Amino acid sequence: MANTFTVDFPEIWAREQQRVFYKTNVAMKIADISFKSQLSRGDTLNRPYRSSNEVQTYTRGTAITIDDKTDTQEQLSINREFATGFYIDDFDKIQSNYNLIANYAKDDGVYLSNQVDADVLGEVFNATSTVDDGDIGGTSSNGILLTTSNILATVSAAKKKLMKQNIPGNNFYGVISPEFEEILIQYGAGRDTVMGDKLNDNGFITNFYGFKLYRSNQTAGSAVLALATDPTNTDTVVIGGVTFTFVSSIGTTAGNVLIDGTVDTTRASFATLLNDPGTTTATGVALTGSDLRLFQNRVSATNDDTADTLTVNYKGVGVLAVSETLTDATDVWTTALEKQHQLFGGVGNPVLVMQSDARVRMREVQDKLGVNVLNGVLYGVKTYVDNGKAMVNVEIQSSTF
Repeated sequence: MANTFTVDFPEIWAREQQRVFYKTNVAMKIADISFKSQLSRGDTLNRPYRSSNEVQTYTRGTAITIDDKTDTQEQLSINREFATGFYIDDFDKIQSNYNLIANYAKDDGVYLSNQVDADVLGEVFNATSTVDDGDIGGTSSNGILLTTSNILATVSAAKKKLMKQNIPGNNFYGVISPEFEEILIQYGAGRDTVMGDKLNDNGFITNFYGFKLYRSNQTAGSAVLALATDPTNTDTVVIGGVTFTFVSSIGTTAGNVLIDGTVDTTRASFATLLNDPGTTTATGVALTGSDLRLFQNRVSATNDDTADTLTVNYKGVGVLAVSETLTDATDVWTTALEKQHQLFGGVGNPVLVMQSDARVRMREVQDKLGVNVLNGVLYGVKTYVDNGKAMVNVEIQSSTF
């Protein structure tokens, strides 16, 4: 990090460093963040929901059936802990032409905020309602191939799903990707009342069909791998730029998955590694370094022996890029099931409790001429039953992005 180039005029230092472009975070605009002050022990948030019953026919003079009323507790745990840290030597600080600590600390604060956003937007998978291609006249379960011809039907379908759940319609939001916004702009070409240059620091872009829309590069992605044949040695699958290799002998290379006798057991071993990418087992070798950081706490996988598929959900990815070199030509990522998940709903859903916000802490290093700069967050995210009813998962086909 040492830099022998010095500048005599502090007022031009900002021009001597390149700009960093950050993702826009929207969690604080859409989630319910009101519970922080109500935590009694600082570890959990309990919220019950009531049982429901239908009315009964009454016959005069006969007994009314007495229903049992029960509460079911749901609990949010404050268990999301993330941190960053870096070392700055005093001599590097002296020779730098900009404030190293302030700028790197700002970067880390944004990265921590990005993690919070990824978790909040990842709650889209817990939405009660889904809008897919079947809701606008296409094939059920497929992602919508979004166009200017069907974007209005897509958004109105999301509103209908909320109305069917009796959600009040006076404060709706939609968190959409740049890909979704591109189609929206094309749809609104020449219609000044539809789109406008209203983007601000919180990602707000416009109001559309009763939704306050926010742009985010951190929408969740998913993909479905059809895997009905046991892979061949050295076959690969790539998820989000990380390569996984199927091998006949497990070895020690990160991302190796053992070909385990039957395709179902091999697929299950692959899911195990994806769900716990930091742990090496007899059938999978843990990821390391940046690959592990990318996957840990963001990726989950579901194995389905009946359908011969593996479904991968990835929070905060924007567009999930996948590929494979599987020997059997029928074992592929299913194009129509590569999806980007836009979160629509009522403001205040899901719930986000920030118990400790990002805050820089500097620690002198005993045997070095410098400091460690530390930052961290502690929070919890949950979609309670009532939150789920007020959220819609709008599934857009992402394979063409």
